[in-house]
Amino acid sequence: MKKLKVFAILVCTLLFSKLSFAESGWQFNIMVPIGASFSFYNVHFSSQATADYMNNYQKRTGTIGFDAGVNLQGGYIVTDGDKGISLLLDLGYSHDSFGLTSTSKDVNTQEDIKTKEYYTFENLSIGILPKFHYKEFAFGLGLGVKLPLYLTHSAEFTIDNTTTKTYGYYNTSKINSVLKNSVITYVKLTFDYSFNVHDDIALLLGVYVGTDFGLDLRGSELVMVDSRDLASFDLGVLLGVKFGEGLFD
Repeated sequence: MKKLKVFAILVCTLLFSKLSFAESGWQFNIMVPIGASFSFYNVHFSSQATADYMNNYQKRTGTIGFDAGVNLQGGYIVTDGDKGISLLLDLGYSHDSFGLTSTSKDVNTQEDIKTKEYYTFENLSIGILPKFHYKEFAFGLGLGVKLPLYLTHSAEFTIDNTTTKTYGYYNTSKINSVLKNSVITYVKLTFDYSFNVHDDIALLLGVYVGTDFGLDLRGSELVMVDSRDLASFDLGVLLGVKFGEGLFD
């Protein structure tokens, strides 16, 4: 992760140096991402875990979730003809859900219990977004972190066609009872197209792919398990508007 950040900074520095005598100006974007997340879950056991403990540990599989949010992006753009580069500060709110499914046995009846659960985060996101421009097209590489404002955990337990639902709410003071690490690291690739409606205003339509990682679901479970890693692959569309100096007058 540190190498990616260093690489992005070096690339931006070199390109800004190359375009140092070109036209420049400020740019501000309002972006709304809407998409799906595909969760990944992996348990790492400690050396103290016995074979029986590992074999009987509940197996979970990732499933699809929903992501949305709004991002305010601001920074400096340098252009040279139909090419350009911008470095944007990327601040926003994100709604991120991680879905898991599992099947276990009822200890009394030995019937199958099918469980579907969602960890849903309301986050403040902070990052940087270098973007490379060619005519109306732009490609970006975003790096940053998401800081949970609160977490909700919902679960459905189905046994013999009977479903029971549970729901939990965890603010920042209680979230460590569920998560050992709650800060989400993200990497995203963006691609968008500008529809110019004015010299200084453009509508943006694009797509993004990315990943969220760094969550550890252990909570207070710190003896037999080294980590319960939760991550996601994210895919969706971007809708937005851009204000600032005309890219290619």
